[in-house]
Amino acid sequence: MIVPLLLGLPVVLLFTYWGFNLTDLAYSRIYGKPLIVHDHIYLKKLAPEDIKVIASNFSFYNKLSHHKQKVFGHRVQVFISDKEFIGLGGFKVSREVKLLVASVSVMLSFGMRTYLIRSIEKVIIYPNSYFSAINQEFHLGEFNPLVKAIVFSWEDFLKGLGNEKDNINLAVHEFAHAINYSALHRSDSSSLLFSDGIKKIKRLLSTKSYTGKIRESNYLRRYAYTSEFEFFAVCLEHFIETPAQFKKEFPELFEIIKKMMNFEMTEV
Repeated sequence: MIVPLLLGLPVVLLFTYWGFNLTDLAYSRIYGKPLIVHDHIYLKKLAPEDIKVIASNFSFYNKLSHHKQKVFGHRVQVFISDKEFIGLGGFKVSREVKLLVASVSVMLSFGMRTYLIRSIEKVIIYPNSYFSAINQEFHLGEFNPLVKAIVFSWEDFLKGLGNEKDNINLAVHEFAHAINYSALHRSDSSSLLFSDGIKKIKRLLSTKSYTGKIRESNYLRRYAYTSEFEFFAVCLEHFIETPAQFKKEFPELFEIIKKMMNFEMTEV
């Protein structure tokens, strides 16, 4: 609970805290982005071998400025400390596994000040596809808000990282669901901007001519049309992996997602 914690602060700090949040919300409404995104004072550092793992797997990281790479590393460290990693089906969770999972989350939330996805407390990993007793089917991954868990088949997680241009990325897809869910249940500036973007996407899709254009293009795979949640998740995969083509095919949709995620396009 945040209120009891705040009551222990000096009154001046209390007013500063609320004052900043009100200013941040007002700024985001006017300019369409948070007032401050990377507000970290003390940055936790990654070991050189950790940096090598991230740099070898994420072109996003390599495109960042030196300072933003430090911010990225700090957020990775915080994510790893904040989440419980669980290996099932004989899977062993290594430091590299934690780095790769955390890096996907940090990449997607890099334009957000509240970057720790609070709808996730546990990261559960199987070696490959796993059987779900809930719907009696094999899964590659899922986000379960009831138990605050995100689940991956590690084989398929790595397939998504291995090809950055096929628009199929399991980790991006499932984290997209978690971010979407979190935004619906929080009231910070990043969540509100995200939720506004979802509303704009819904308005676009309410136009039959626009949905017809999307379907006819064959740019998005068919799974995108199973629900509005899957539509956004698939769009985010395309936004991350083939941004130039996405912008060319559907510029209006592209700009909405860009503002939702608060991304600079030099980063993708």
